[in-house]
Amino acid sequence: MKKVFTLSIILVLFVFGACSEKGIEMFSGDLVYISFTKNASADSMIYSFKTYPSGEIVVKVPVRVRGHWLTESREFTVSAYPDSTTLPETAYELPTKCEFASGQEVDTIEIKFFNNFDDLKNRSYRLFLRINETDRVKQGEYAYRIAKFYVSDRLEIPEWWSRNDNTAYNPYNIVEEVYLGAYSEKKYQLFLDRLAEDNASLEGDDMVMIKKYALRLKYWLEDFNNDPENIASGAAPMWDEDNHQVMQVPVAG
Repeated sequence: MKKVFTLSIILVLFVFGACSEKGIEMFSGDLVYISFTKNASADSMIYSFKTYPSGEIVVKVPVRVRGHWLTESREFTVSAYPDSTTLPETAYELPTKCEFASGQEVDTIEIKFFNNFDDLKNRSYRLFLRINETDRVKQGEYAYRIAKFYVSDRLEIPEWWSRNDNTAYNPYNIVEEVYLGAYSEKKYQLFLDRLAEDNASLEGDDMVMIKKYALRLKYWLEDFNNDPENIASGAAPMWDEDNHQVMQVPVAG
């Protein structure tokens, strides 16, 4: 009897290990758990209308499913977390109904922000987004239950400039170390001015675009700092705000 029991344990462990190796979740029933993909305690999404002159920002927000493997789409809804959201309801639009497509682990929902009140020029407002629970949809892992957004109409350091890439190959902030150097509002505005010269906009963290216009800014600074009139007037070299240091852009090229 003891031998049979031991063999049963081994068989169960073998089946569980096989499922783990194939990435199969050991869930039963029709219930799914939906969460966001960013850790709310460490990651937030920062948007400035200074980089969206149209006055509207459309954001694709990734969400992840766990639990029952979906063979047909699953409806769910999202809402603002009232205790932490300061952005007025008129300044954003949430989908009335979301659908998580079948046969995949990650999908996206779309939200919109509108530049429609003056105080956005003075400070950032926040939207904390959550998944609404039903009998067929529950919130996922605790750290991923809230998506944090900060919105303003003033220059804010973008996520792609502030984050540490934290990978085995890039364990540091690539944009700061390799392309644009230390952040300052003045430098960011000059970077956006170079984009505006081509009527271009930067969506997300397109590193090809960041390098291209970091080089454009670097060359612009060199021309500015070597201009005899700027030197004679004391405008050159260009300093960051508060005259803390001469503006530098380290990108090679």
